[in-house]
Amino acid sequence: MRTAVTGPMKTVRAILTIAAVIAVSSIVGGVYGLRIGTNGNLIRMAPLNDHVNRAHQVTRWIDRRFVENVDWSRAMYEGAIPSMLATLDPHSTFLSTEEFLKMREHERGSYAGVGMQIVNFGSKTVVEFPFPETPAFEAGILPGDTLEMVDNEPVSGLDLNEVAGQVKGPPGTSVHLSLSRSGLDRWIEVDLVRHVIPRPTISTKLLFEDGTGYLRINSFGERTGDELDAALRSLEGLGMRGLLLDLRDNKGGLLSAGVKVASRFLERGQSVVSHRGRNSPERRYGSEIDEPDLDYPIVVLVNCNSASASEIVAGALQDHDRALIAGTNTFGKGLVQSVFALPEETGMVLTMARYYSPSGRLIQRPYDNLTASEYFTEPCSEQYSPEQSTVRLTDGGRKVYELGGIAPDVQIADPQSTPFQRHVEQQRMVERFVARVRSEGHTMLRGEAPAPEMLGDLLQFTADRGVRGGRRLATEDRQYLMRALAIHLHISYFDYDEGLRVQASYDPVVLQARSLLGQAVHLMNGRPGAVS
Repeated sequence: MRTAVTGPMKTVRAILTIAAVIAVSSIVGGVYGLRIGTNGNLIRMAPLNDHVNRAHQVTRWIDRRFVENVDWSRAMYEGAIPSMLATLDPHSTFLSTEEFLKMREHERGSYAGVGMQIVNFGSKTVVEFPFPETPAFEAGILPGDTLEMVDNEPVSGLDLNEVAGQVKGPPGTSVHLSLSRSGLDRWIEVDLVRHVIPRPTISTKLLFEDGTGYLRINSFGERTGDELDAALRSLEGLGMRGLLLDLRDNKGGLLSAGVKVASRFLERGQSVVSHRGRNSPERRYGSEIDEPDLDYPIVVLVNCNSASASEIVAGALQDHDRALIAGTNTFGKGLVQSVFALPEETGMVLTMARYYSPSGRLIQRPYDNLTASEYFTEPCSEQYSPEQSTVRLTDGGRKVYELGGIAPDVQIADPQSTPFQRHVEQQRMVERFVARVRSEGHTMLRGEAPAPEMLGDLLQFTADRGVRGGRRLATEDRQYLMRALAIHLHISYFDYDEGLRVQASYDPVVLQARSLLGQAVHLMNGRPGAVS
């Protein structure tokens, strides 16, 4: 959906004062439907109070008396509005045009382009991978290819967003790419027609040999509910007997999508979440699924980057004793926002209410006396200890707490990267090695594990480039390299989605979570005392 915008702003009286900004945003806000906490209703404007009138007066004095003509677009969009929102709470913020449009892409789960992920590496723009079934994939573009020119214009010296902006464009239009590849002495020239590139919010679906299904939800978008239904039908058709629902690093998205996901596993009418605020009447969301999936155990994986809609899902399933929550403490975001459209295709994210899990708990972390940097990094710091405030009870009588996110029923620590691993990742050693292996004609089969001798070749490759491990390499680093090799070989030889399936199969947290399904069965059958 495109937001109607005004032309360039000339003067504060003609287009924007602080009061006018608030009025415009209030009238057109909510047109994007159910984001976290947004109810989609037209938001009526209350009478301006004295504080806003004072702000209006200040802008008039500045406009009349400042020594030079005022660039009001910059003063408002880089100064007044962001600064004002920053004083409210950590989640109320201003969105630049780029951020606003990117947010819409993210919620829709699609964009127009050629379908490849690019990254900066040194001074180069490198293809990390093409997405399956996209123009870039069908043209034979491979991970590790370096993008040299777009429409015969060099990309050297451009930042990543500028390069991406040149490659993207309206569906049906063409773009010419020039790429270099390891082992070739000439550039690869391809003409691609831009398509709408859908990217599912459920990135990984697989069934392990023991009947355990696995789904990873990366975000909550407009199609997440439909994607979940299709994925569950597929896994159930293959004989799934238990489910791992992976919400790690999922920072949220649309409230409606979170409600649909939780509802799929709850009885009709059971509460999912409620929210209320100063000018937002209480609204309750319950499961409306006629035939929920209730006959198999569920383990939900979370970590410090699981936030917002992820916490709504985890909190609802925990409060109703429907799923065992495993991993580490979640982020702790219990504030709900509406997105308002502003002129010039910018936007404002404004906190409207607080949300509460079915047991009545507010999981928002305290943020007073914290800088924005401290607030957003705190949950993943080694020193962080979540606050355990008011006690609430699940349906089965288990204790849960307010103000500190969602505490897992079973702790599974995320693996910590070693200095060697971080160096390998920063230098893209595994990706570069795989690109060389493929250029030399190596072949492999789908599902094939890397041969042990390939690890030795990789270690020599890294040592030749200044990253040394050798025979004394720690066991955890060797295991990391073998996992990374398997993942990137499958991305290169098959596609990105196959690499994600291999990643899940090798993931040590997933392996531990699979062993917890027995406890999830006890929980599902109404014996919460069996949970440790």
